[in-house]
Amino acid sequence: MSARMPKIASLKLFAQVMQSGTIAKVAEHMNVTPSAASRMLSALERDLELKLFRRERQRLIPTEAAETLLPEAMRALSVMDELPRISDAIREGATKEQLVRILSFPRLAEQILPLAVQRYYDETRSETRINISVDARHNIKRWAASRLFDIALTTVPVVHPGVRGEPIIDFPLCVVLPRDHPLSGECEIPVQALADEPLSLIESGSILRQRIARVFDGAGLVPNVRQESGKVDVSIRVGLAAGSMSINDGIFPKALLGQSFVLRRLKTTQSVPVGFVVPRDREVEGAAAFIMNAIRQEVLTYRNDLDKVLNGD
Repeated sequence: MSARMPKIASLKLFAQVMQSGTIAKVAEHMNVTPSAASRMLSALERDLELKLFRRERQRLIPTEAAETLLPEAMRALSVMDELPRISDAIREGATKEQLVRILSFPRLAEQILPLAVQRYYDETRSETRINISVDARHNIKRWAASRLFDIALTTVPVVHPGVRGEPIIDFPLCVVLPRDHPLSGECEIPVQALADEPLSLIESGSILRQRIARVFDGAGLVPNVRQESGKVDVSIRVGLAAGSMSINDGIFPKALLGQSFVLRRLKTTQSVPVGFVVPRDREVEGAAAFIMNAIRQEVLTYRNDLDKVLNGD
């Protein structure tokens, strides 16, 4: 006997329960009762002929089968989520060659993509429709599994068999500090000088935070983290308000610096590579190739402008 096609609502419920760890909150979010949600999960298990959870004292403990199923469920749900936007574009007359789907995480999308899209339209006078999806960097692998994009602009590498990467350039680790701080006159700041300084950093688990941790670990130091946030821009803003320094990769609105704060390089070999990720099973050509080149030029321009800021030009 083979498994049956599960209902989309049950699959969504499963994915959300796996991520949140509790059925009550997910049930409330989906506007169903906890008992109805439990029945949906049981129906999903019957449809797939898999034991997904162990039920212990009103707790759901994911099985190994559930852990294995989750990325595939996320991939299937990504496809369903994208279908309305794709159908809108097709209904409005876009062909495969006239619709380019770009994926990026918030900071690169905000700092790079607007100028890249402007550059593309100015240089080509094209009527290509561009769809830009913005998602957290830690969800890139889910998108890689779905392959529902033509170009992803992100930090690289992204390890997944369905995609290939193309680095553009590395971004240096940088320090935001008060202009009147004794270290502000240095071109590069050694990590040892930050040993006792209060820091406002992006939260643990992020790729950027991992690179920062390697710098401190290499010097035998532990960063003095006073504040942390899920977003770089917020960590910088909080640091500015709280009198803490911030370590970042230079990809943020430079207007945050104002007249009171400066940006300086952190003295380290650690860096943040930025580049493209594209589906492995197809070539980037036509409008997508032109847009990709426009994005590359804007990344290099942004990186050059960052060097000017770091050099005090």
